[in-house]
Amino acid sequence: MINVNGKPVDQMVGKTLTDLLKAKTSMMQNVVVELNGEIIHRDQLDTKILVENDKVELISFVGGG
Repeated sequence: MINVNGKPVDQMVGKTLTDLLKAKTSMMQNVVVELNGEIIHRDQLDTKILVENDKVELISFVGGG
């Protein structure tokens, strides 16, 4: 099990951060990903594999005026 934004999430261990983003948000281009306290660059999302007890923060940017 991993933690996403402070909530436990099943069935993501062994999957990539891209897989997680696809499952959690439809606006991937507006999200910054932090994995265990480290900001992950977009070019690494396909290669970072989630492991047991990972802590992921998905931070969305919303524009307005």
